[in-house]
Amino acid sequence: MLFNSIVFIFGFLPVTLAGYWLLAATGRHRPRLIWLAAASLFFYGYWAPRYVLLLVGAMAVNYVLAAALQRSPPDAARRRRYVLTLGVLFNVGLLFYFKYFNFFINNVNALTGEHIMIARIALPLAISFFTFQKIALLFDIYRGKVTLGPVTEYATFVLFFPQLIAGPIVHYSELAPQLATRPRLNDATRNILIGLVIFAIGLFKKTVLADSAALYATPLFDAVGDGTRLDLVSAWLGAASYTLQIYFDFSGYSDMAIGLARMFGVLLPLNFHSPLRSGNMAELWRRWHMTLSRFVMSYIFQPISMPLARFAAERFRRPWAFLAVSTLAPTFLSMIIIGAWHGAAWNFFIFGAMHGSYVAAYEAWSFFMKKRRKKKPQGRGSIAFAHLLTVLCFIAAVVPFRAANVHVTGEFFAAMLGVNGIVGGWSGMVPLGAGGMLTALAIGWLIVFFLPNTQQFMTRAEPALEWSKWVKVGPPRFWIRWQPTLGWAIVAGAFLFFGIAFIMRGSPVFLYFNF
Repeated sequence: MLFNSIVFIFGFLPVTLAGYWLLAATGRHRPRLIWLAAASLFFYGYWAPRYVLLLVGAMAVNYVLAAALQRSPPDAARRRRYVLTLGVLFNVGLLFYFKYFNFFINNVNALTGEHIMIARIALPLAISFFTFQKIALLFDIYRGKVTLGPVTEYATFVLFFPQLIAGPIVHYSELAPQLATRPRLNDATRNILIGLVIFAIGLFKKTVLADSAALYATPLFDAVGDGTRLDLVSAWLGAASYTLQIYFDFSGYSDMAIGLARMFGVLLPLNFHSPLRSGNMAELWRRWHMTLSRFVMSYIFQPISMPLARFAAERFRRPWAFLAVSTLAPTFLSMIIIGAWHGAAWNFFIFGAMHGSYVAAYEAWSFFMKKRRKKKPQGRGSIAFAHLLTVLCFIAAVVPFRAANVHVTGEFFAAMLGVNGIVGGWSGMVPLGAGGMLTALAIGWLIVFFLPNTQQFMTRAEPALEWSKWVKVGPPRFWIRWQPTLGWAIVAGAFLFFGIAFIMRGSPVFLYFNF
């Protein structure tokens, strides 16, 4: 079921919300959670009923492993490592089979000349997200950071529909305590209204902004796939359009997830915080898909970099060698993993490698410029150039993310380098021609650079978990703050109206539903 669908907005959501708060009013804790978990399971099964058993089975196996890990005494280190390893192998194996096994077999055939034939394995919805969520839980229990609660709380934590399909990748310590706390009925109306405003803005971003940007990006990428050679200008405009599409698509989804959770009195962590206002690629990834970056940092980068740092400290005396081994290599590898996480195709490895190169280059530059920066801080011109370079690098890296295959990626990059000329007759490929496209791009990028994001707009309402840590990061040029007044209620109603109205022209899935 899609957040941006009539059946969800006027059917599933009101029924689920009413049932939840009615049960909460009775003061009965378990029925409230069972209702929410059952509704979330229906939400998942409505889209892909054949994978409900997979989701429930994976959830049950992980609960048994998590419980076994928790029951193991701290001094039983070997047994605890065994259970943790078993859990990680189970989850990674499940993800590998459903997401990467076809890709693996196809590449084995290409390399060896064999013709191994297997049935096409369909990708279960949201498997990448709930796999990482369960791995994080096992590690957190192993490290003694959390204590596993009753099965009803665990099931609701896993299934909670606002974050089930495309994140954020929520930690047990963030969500379970909120689910275990009996909601305050006095706050129900306030939470529902605040959540509805956030949801409305996210819906507007998706259906009005992201889907409109797709009208310009899709024809140009499809044209290259069909053999058309774009010129430099049209290629860069196409990549810039897709950048806006994925930006508002994921930003809109993240807002809708936060807004939906808030309607149930739950605060989700930020997952998207104006990343294209960042001054470098490392900062951009701290603010784009924030919970994925957090997972990779905690459970992949740090376990790799710490032993490498000890190794480098023992073997190398030169600072640059230590940096390369302890930081740059694990950084590049982590970004490759992020790229591969997004999809089983070489395009996503290219996407990861590009971002790995970007972040590693920034880390190296920062290391060698550290002493100079202390003596002479960056000027405005240098900051503006760094920001522009970051945006241009990101626009270039979205090409393999969007292109159908490696060949199309290469053709698109060639066009962006001017191999096919500077300007050509491309305006007929897009709606309303060149003028319409340039106007749409100007509006989109002005919103990205100058206006507050949804959380900044809703800052008076504590819009997300631990918002105080982010409230001063990436401030907009123009501050606009929501207030609980009639005027702002009308504005929120307009966002919701246009968001729903634009559903009528078609309801494409969120881009991150593919992962």
